[in-house]
Amino acid sequence: MRAAASLILAAALLAACDRPAAEAPEAAPPEDLAAPWADLPPVATGPMASQGGGLPVDEELAAERELQMTLPRADHPLWRTLSATRIWIDEPTQLYRAAHPPEVRRLDGRRVTLRGYMLPLEATTRIRHFLISPYTPVCLFHPPAEPNEVVEVRLSRPIEAGYHLVEVTGRLRLADNGEKGLFFVLDRASARIAQRIE
Repeated sequence: MRAAASLILAAALLAACDRPAAEAPEAAPPEDLAAPWADLPPVATGPMASQGGGLPVDEELAAERELQMTLPRADHPLWRTLSATRIWIDEPTQLYRAAHPPEVRRLDGRRVTLRGYMLPLEATTRIRHFLISPYTPVCLFHPPAEPNEVVEVRLSRPIEAGYHLVEVTGRLRLADNGEKGLFFVLDRASARIAQRIE
């Protein structure tokens, strides 16, 4: 019961931060990010890259990363393709930025199927909006993976909420949400629970 209350509170907090797409349309990634992607350094910050930098939050994230690596993962080939996207933090704005390599840009607008673990963004038993990543979520208060390992999902019909392994099919769209660190969206998607996590 306590875990369910925590889940509802965390999902409500995340949902409160979410703006409907009609209020804040996302622009297509700028073309200038396409060309220099190979010259950019890989992301050196964030929960999955943290190896402990002496700060309490770094140590906490490193411990979560270590635990996460012992749990089941969704080994789908599309995750390897998406993770080729280079992510960095733009120092002046303190926002995440992404540069998509050609193999990722070719997927923009295509219908794809992807398996991953659900992280609900709505505080209901059936949801239409959630994140998926290849990693089993271990903490509601930290991102489940790096920005190039997370896909935002918007379903046509709701599905049972949880931390299930799901298979999602929809139109992949490259996004540019540096504030939230979301660069991939599956729109008008359908989903099924591949493995129920209780």
